[in-house]
Amino acid sequence: MKTKTMLIAGGSGFIGRAATLYFQQKGWNVEWLSRSSGTETQVKTWHWNPASGQMDAAAFDAVDVVLNLAGLSLAHGSWTAERKKAFEDSRLMALNTLSQHLPKERDIFLISASATGYYGSTSDASTAVESALPGSDFLAGLCVKWESAAKNSAFSRVGIARIGVVLDATDGAYPLMVRPIRWGLGAVPGTGRQGLSWIHIGDVVRGFEWMIEQQLQGVYNFTAPKPVSMRRFMAEAARKYRRRLWPISVPESLLYLVLGEKSLLACQGVYAIPQALLDSGFSFLYPSIGEAIEEF
Repeated sequence: MKTKTMLIAGGSGFIGRAATLYFQQKGWNVEWLSRSSGTETQVKTWHWNPASGQMDAAAFDAVDVVLNLAGLSLAHGSWTAERKKAFEDSRLMALNTLSQHLPKERDIFLISASATGYYGSTSDASTAVESALPGSDFLAGLCVKWESAAKNSAFSRVGIARIGVVLDATDGAYPLMVRPIRWGLGAVPGTGRQGLSWIHIGDVVRGFEWMIEQQLQGVYNFTAPKPVSMRRFMAEAARKYRRRLWPISVPESLLYLVLGEKSLLACQGVYAIPQALLDSGFSFLYPSIGEAIEEF
């Protein structure tokens, strides 16, 4: 049987590394696209530079699936006008470069990342399934353009993963979110009612595998079936680490003063439901926040 090959754009990031290890353990050949080719000793790495549209076309020669996770992290740096343009360019140029170099005769499945920011961010308990309309803030507009670039790419089969806040014990957002709690300084940001659409990293990589096995095209929320409020998450983390959660909230206005527009990542959110994944028969290993955090 032919070994399947996955090409990952953004493979050196948190999710990319987890996906690399998972699929390698499943017997896949995993390769990366990088601006610095050959730097990862454990993974064959092909050169590309989305900013200039450059890519080694030979990277597609044996590929069955492209996993596109490329894009400048929203968590780093202030959201200046220049930075916002960089967030957008890094995502759209990556998809444009993949599309431009894709061999016309090859039938390669594209799984492209997006985010639950598509639905917009609010401080209330609004819920969203995949058919919901996009929001009107910066993140929503970014996701709309990001998904449009994937849907209009040269790939004949496209699946889009709207990924929520990915939880892992040692990487990504979780260690940063619980650090104040572990120091005994835990306090809820904003009202605490804002939705946290979270997903365990183990279910993210299994979700990618499920999309490939079932050939799932279209949009899928990559979130646990039981989203929680920020207050509930903080309470569960405090219980896990046996620390006190202070009965105060950090005002959204104060966080905005410190972080600027980026403060909405902590103070606003949405309760996204993975209806399409559930309808397809996917089973989550970590459906509830308590089960996910207890493993950490």
